[in-house]
Amino acid sequence: MSNGNIPMKQIDEVTWEIPTSFKKGMRVPARLIVTPALKKGIDSGVIDQITNVATLPGIQKYAIALPDAHRGYGFPIGGVAAMDMEEGVISPGGVGFDINCGVRMLTTTLEEKDVKPKIKELVDKLFNRVPAGVGVKLKHDQYLANISRSEFDNVLEEGAQWCLEKGYIAEGAIV
Repeated sequence: MSNGNIPMKQIDEVTWEIPTSFKKGMRVPARLIVTPALKKGIDSGVIDQITNVATLPGIQKYAIALPDAHRGYGFPIGGVAAMDMEEGVISPGGVGFDINCGVRMLTTTLEEKDVKPKIKELVDKLFNRVPAGVGVKLKHDQYLANISRSEFDNVLEEGAQWCLEKGYIAEGAIV
């Protein structure tokens, strides 16, 4: 897709901003985090979806499309949005409900003042515990489930409920 007809302001080397004037109802700007080469190939569906996300009630600061962004169901895969607790919405399309691609939504009682002093430690722990990248091996055996093919089929059919019954997730983890 040619992005020539979409008003984008370059913020830095890899950040491009679409202003709220682009689409009626946008509450915040939309941002694409992509190299110039990736920007040239962005699907028009991603632009449409991320600017739609920018119209959601309670959205904070920006609707963001990461470098891997591609068309999803209403919310682009690789899209990021933070919502206000009181005014915001929960968007199932933003958590990969269709193919359950490993994205999770969570709530916490922590506030920014609680997390900010420990942000580096938190990021380091997440980086060390969450597998990332093609072919990456888990570093921690506690995340590996040694299951048979039939048990795997049960996981596919029952999802999180199977994990709960087998003790892989905590009570209350399923919303």
